[in-house]
Amino acid sequence: MQTRFFLHFVVLLALLSAGLGPFSADAKPARQSAAKSSAGKLRVAKPAPAKPAPAKPAPAKPAPAKPAPAKTSAVKPAKPDKPATADKLAKATAEETDDDASQAATGPAVHTSDKASDLRTIFKSAPGKFRAGGLIVELESGHTVFEDGADKVLTPASVAKLFGTAAAVKVLDLDKKPVTEVRAASKSAQVPALVLVGAADPTMTFADYKKLAQAVAAAGITRTQKLVVDATLFDDALPAGFDQKLTDAAYRAPIGALMLDASTLQVVVRPGKIGEPPLVEVTPNAGAAVVVINQAQTIKDKKYALTVATRPAGRKTEVVVSGTLAASRKIVGSGRRRVADASYFAAHVFKELLQQNGVAVEGEPIFSAEAKGQATQVIASHSHHDWRAVLHVTNKQSHNQYAETLFKLVGVTVGGAPGTSQKAIDGVRKALEPLGLNWEGTKMANGSGLYRADTITCRTAVALIRAMAKDAKGLQWRQSLAVGGVDGTLRGRLKWPQTKGKVFAKTGTLDDVSGLAGYAQGADGKLLAFAFFFNDINGAAAYRGVQDKMLRRLLSD
Repeated sequence: MQTRFFLHFVVLLALLSAGLGPFSADAKPARQSAAKSSAGKLRVAKPAPAKPAPAKPAPAKPAPAKPAPAKTSAVKPAKPDKPATADKLAKATAEETDDDASQAATGPAVHTSDKASDLRTIFKSAPGKFRAGGLIVELESGHTVFEDGADKVLTPASVAKLFGTAAAVKVLDLDKKPVTEVRAASKSAQVPALVLVGAADPTMTFADYKKLAQAVAAAGITRTQKLVVDATLFDDALPAGFDQKLTDAAYRAPIGALMLDASTLQVVVRPGKIGEPPLVEVTPNAGAAVVVINQAQTIKDKKYALTVATRPAGRKTEVVVSGTLAASRKIVGSGRRRVADASYFAAHVFKELLQQNGVAVEGEPIFSAEAKGQATQVIASHSHHDWRAVLHVTNKQSHNQYAETLFKLVGVTVGGAPGTSQKAIDGVRKALEPLGLNWEGTKMANGSGLYRADTITCRTAVALIRAMAKDAKGLQWRQSLAVGGVDGTLRGRLKWPQTKGKVFAKTGTLDDVSGLAGYAQGADGKLLAFAFFFNDINGAAAYRGVQDKMLRRLLSD
């Protein structure tokens, strides 16, 4: 089993490096121009506000979009003629400010003969005003090595992923692969319906859906009266807390029974004639699921300020382009932006791919589970990565969408479909019930830890970590954590000889939160469980440094 898992995980990592991302090289964008050029630079990109879900968004000259009350940063250009790599995609959809890998602790070490005193000195050295908690416990004996504010109720950020992933290890068959299917009643040239059945596979890309469409065409089907979409495995609701910050960033992308390119799209803008709107392309082509609202103007001046943002309009996604673009610019890329509805977006991309491959589809996709029973023949299917590989990317890369998928999948496994946030919460608690955790102070509203939806204490986090170490499946869980100085969000941290390869942990980062929790292995081979949370901070780098120095001193003689 370990050999098979290793092969699956190696394949996934290889694809992460080679282009398992949202923008395949052969993706055909919905475009207003066929021109191609090299990438330029986007000066400003702010999300537009979410609109009240209109049934049919009007694409013709709506009122100018006002910027949403959300903090954003400038984005880098993306080349539309090259695929984005999935390791970058994983980072983009991970922690809100996930620069853990590039921030190593600096400054002199605190080291006296009194380790407990040194640990306290380091912990108290964190700058500014903040709320914090810390706890270090010997795994076997339960002896407390360090404690400060261990019972404070704090926001864990992505450290919250530990609970959902621990439950996933307990109740899911990690060797199982989700299978996305296309079904029909027969393989006749013309069929009454093609049924696309979602399996909540978060790794599905444009290339995967293209292969499905090609397989349908290869089966001899040339026309269908309707494309029916069975996306009933999950509901379409955003995870709790995702509405606390109205950003169109990819790390906040929705999940669904069908997902494509991590539920993101790319926008490319090229200058038009001076005084006229620039030319806008959206990749991949999602047909009627995406509406472009182009309010921008091409100008002669070399100075420009262009805004590209996405916002929901019911299940559709509006791409709003406003501001100015210099005629001298060749191309400007937006980077990845979230879509409004994961399954709706994926289904419409699939419809376009069917038609590009010679399969005519009448009308727009219809969402229903009713036709599945009549469509008994599997025309095409896709299955690649198992849930173990998804688990590893979730914890090592802090992948929000993967985390929310596993969270709801636990709910489906324990409480049945459709997966909902409440079923996920109940399912995780039930799955972890044998561990005997004290849930006081713990609020588990989503699986990713985004924003202020979740709360926890260091004592509960350490209790989970200790209990999983003694669980029969605990090693599988520990192996999914980032390794200090080696991989994941810890690859650029903890590179000292005392800590490199000896810390297995989950990071947590938001604008005002920094956390770290997991295992530390001493020189004698014995494990310690630890958790550190810093809340109400201004910038995470200094607090990551405190966490790292704590672990260096802990593992020093």
